[in-house]
Amino acid sequence: MKDSTNLLTDFDLCLALAQKAINSQMTYAWKAWKRRKQFSDTLSLYPKKDDGTPSKFGLTAVISPLEVSLNVKDGKLGQVKVTLTLASGNVHYYDEDREEAADQAISNWSVSFITDLDKKPVDLAALAQIDSDAHDVAAQLIAGSGLPDSVFAIEYLFMKLTEVDLLLSDNKNVNIPDGVNASARTKALSSLNHLLQGDMGEFMLGTVVRRNTLHAAPTFAMTDFVFDVHANWTNADAATLSYLGVFAGRSLPNDINAARIELAGDWVSPGMIDGSDALVSGIMAIRKEVFLDQYLMPQFTQVLGVNPTVNGLKRRFAVQNTQSHTSRDLVDRKVEDTRGYWLEIAIVPGSNAMSIAGSIDGSFTYTEHTLGPAGMETARLEGSGSKAISGSVALSTPGGTSAFSVDAKLNYGFGDLLSHEDAGGFGKVENAMSWIPKLLGINKGTLLEMLGEIVSDNVNALNAALQRALGHIAVDMSHHHFIPPGGGVFTFQNLRFSDQTGDMMLDVIYKAP
Repeated sequence: MKDSTNLLTDFDLCLALAQKAINSQMTYAWKAWKRRKQFSDTLSLYPKKDDGTPSKFGLTAVISPLEVSLNVKDGKLGQVKVTLTLASGNVHYYDEDREEAADQAISNWSVSFITDLDKKPVDLAALAQIDSDAHDVAAQLIAGSGLPDSVFAIEYLFMKLTEVDLLLSDNKNVNIPDGVNASARTKALSSLNHLLQGDMGEFMLGTVVRRNTLHAAPTFAMTDFVFDVHANWTNADAATLSYLGVFAGRSLPNDINAARIELAGDWVSPGMIDGSDALVSGIMAIRKEVFLDQYLMPQFTQVLGVNPTVNGLKRRFAVQNTQSHTSRDLVDRKVEDTRGYWLEIAIVPGSNAMSIAGSIDGSFTYTEHTLGPAGMETARLEGSGSKAISGSVALSTPGGTSAFSVDAKLNYGFGDLLSHEDAGGFGKVENAMSWIPKLLGINKGTLLEMLGEIVSDNVNALNAALQRALGHIAVDMSHHHFIPPGGGVFTFQNLRFSDQTGDMMLDVIYKAP
């Protein structure tokens, strides 16, 4: 399967949930809502009169879980279509023609309408009143971080049903058989209006725990987000509702709508949700620059003391130092000593790995000159050596819902010392070999020993850098208290770098209660 072509630039994170997954989750959300409202499977909707007593006219019905469609033709950003189905029941209404009470049986009536999504900040106490299950998950995530409650902010995403009026003709589709009495139809819709505008007014879709921007936030802490609805006109189930977030106090783009529109590609392909390529609830993406430039590369810089150059998916560190050492007795002796290395870390698109490549290089040039202003070169010996480094680091997620973490498996090695020498100007190399170690300040005497010691310091430096930066990703990332949207509800698996953009991608699996 191919990952999305969407490139994260304005946002650091996207959690894109497929319409199929949202409707699966709605089944549990509907059951939880009825439990909180102390409604049985059969809802009795008899609106109250002005004096506060219930009307004798209304409906009693078994209402199926709400269904959400993200494919809204000519809809505004953040609009969805909701379908409410009355599976069975009865409307008790006043028949104007016969001037008497009457009953109308209900069988699979439905009404669809357009509504807006919105988000609202909330604290734990208020969340407990809105949704006790969501409160428990949020409280558990905050407690698991080991940080005070004040460090975190909570927001919930909901469908704004309070402004829906089913008696109006705009933006809705009422599926009630033509033979149903008009008064029964009107009474059914007015009763449902009271439900939507009252108890169901802000039907919650999800809760997000994020870092409070008033506190310092580490690299992987989400500090703000917006939502986006992306239609899929070839397969409705693959349409997505996305949480688009920023990390570590970075600001959301000035023009949020323009930034959302730029993400024009599908996040989820039909094959990823129907089992032909995969069986996921959605996709989570993390911007590659966040992982590389804000988290991983600073750890190398701290050890190596140099910033990397950026070339696409590659980050390259390079260092080279040259020094001169001189001595004079019967002749002038000079050694120019050059030591350096380059190290390249690169994302491998379409895989869960980053490649490691590099080389540690050392060389010297030993010369002898006759004394005096017109001294002539009488001997020269040049030696160079290098050790290649190669390997990879594979990233994986252990899964589970208690916390998000990334494990790293580091595998690399240094090659053999490759050397080269060139001598000229005198017949006895031994004379030079007796002087070079003294001038370089090392204790090794043979050419290979000298070259080996010249590159050894950089071998140690690169070894320390790799172990520090790549050997502890799992520990460091968990310490950043990364709580993705849906933490505690979703598990994240199959970590990889997108074959399209190189952003970090993970499959989202919904864990039903």
